[in-house]
Amino acid sequence: MHSRPRPQSVEPRQSTPRNPDRATYGGHLALVASAMGKPLIPWQRQAGDVALEVDSDGRFVYSDVVMTVQRQCGKTTLDLAGSIQNATMGKGRRSWYTAQSGQHATDKWREMVEDDWAQSLLAPIANKPRLSNGSEALRFKTGSTFRPHPPTADSLHSKQVDRASIDEAWAFSQTDGQALVQAIAGAAGSRSMVTGQRPQVWIESTEGTVDSTFFNAVLERARAGDPTVCLIDYGIGPDVDPTDLDAVAAAHPGYGYLFDMQTLVDNLQRLGPGEFARAYGNRRTGATERTIPLEAWKRAAWTDDTKPEGPIAFGAAIGVDNVDATIVAAVRVAGDIIVTVVPNGHGPGSDWVIPRLTQLCDEFDAPAAIDRVGPSATLFDAAERAKLNLVPLTSSGVTAAASNVLAWVTTEPKPKFRYRPHAALDSAAELATRRWIGDGAWTWGRRASVGSISALEASTLAAWAVDHLPEKVGMQLF
Repeated sequence: MHSRPRPQSVEPRQSTPRNPDRATYGGHLALVASAMGKPLIPWQRQAGDVALEVDSDGRFVYSDVVMTVQRQCGKTTLDLAGSIQNATMGKGRRSWYTAQSGQHATDKWREMVEDDWAQSLLAPIANKPRLSNGSEALRFKTGSTFRPHPPTADSLHSKQVDRASIDEAWAFSQTDGQALVQAIAGAAGSRSMVTGQRPQVWIESTEGTVDSTFFNAVLERARAGDPTVCLIDYGIGPDVDPTDLDAVAAAHPGYGYLFDMQTLVDNLQRLGPGEFARAYGNRRTGATERTIPLEAWKRAAWTDDTKPEGPIAFGAAIGVDNVDATIVAAVRVAGDIIVTVVPNGHGPGSDWVIPRLTQLCDEFDAPAAIDRVGPSATLFDAAERAKLNLVPLTSSGVTAAASNVLAWVTTEPKPKFRYRPHAALDSAAELATRRWIGDGAWTWGRRASVGSISALEASTLAAWAVDHLPEKVGMQLF
């Protein structure tokens, strides 16, 4: 019998202790959160009290705040309240927010501002949020602003920064993450002389994988005790069984406040133990924890220079939150299916997909498959309006397609599903997890995976399409 949900005090895994001899702006942050109708729960209040400690001159003690917590902890509420609190500390202050892509950052910022801020008691102290693409801003009547920006090295060029949030930091490579941090540091460089206050950078994320090179390095620095860094770290220990839901609940500071035991039961089933340990235990996963076995995937690589000939179909998919999109071609050769990411068939966003897919379908007189639900729903609608030849695809077809690919990749001694090596496809195969639907059926878990799997989803749909072609087929692609 699982314990009932209850508000509880949860000890952090490792966190910077509160110095009672220092004053803090934590109470101000708590008042902002309450005015937004999101009163802080204990871990949030403790984190804010420590992170916003000030020295004898009233300056923030910590230049960096590194926060790693599980899903459903209320990290977004704490981040929004902190950004607003900083913006209200004086005139002309600048708070910024970014995430793993410009689209992610804009979407999340809109969600925070429209869903939480606009309904708050503090809304009258700011003008109506500006939501136009590329110029989004919440401007306060003091001249302070809170804005999103893409995670690029030049996005803050000629800007000023008093507080910057880097969300979903697990998604950045060491190179990209470090370039972003340096860009923020450059934009914050002279602000302490202007405002009399130390700028802060908040780096926030659930732990990622062994390949989350930027965030892993950030955590190592924070856990080593860098005195300029405030560390907030919650999660299960390395020896905790992630299927022990009482143990997971006992380590989760949001349990009993923001969700109950049934949430854990459901998500363990949906995510599987490995990804569940990352998402709800905040424990880093290794690259070896794969749904598609690495050795089987390596065997399935098609490196033959000859051009396979046979019936052709295309598959297209958009990554979660429009982070990227992929177009894949599949060719049936005897009993095998060979897939390849088409030239100019993978990239950020999705505006480019319909023009490219239309070109390919016309050139090769071949149909395409697109999932009508999930992130690709808008793509399916656009393809229908463009009158593309689409292979009919039901929800049962989607689950069958995923099961087929996994079975064909792992067929011994020779796989029936082959692929041309491509970085996006290799990454998707490594990160992909299952999402269970109904009694034993499953498909690829887009949100459950720790990165985009659009290349694998597109390959799966292309393989299904070439197996369900209409009578007329097109010319060979390669």
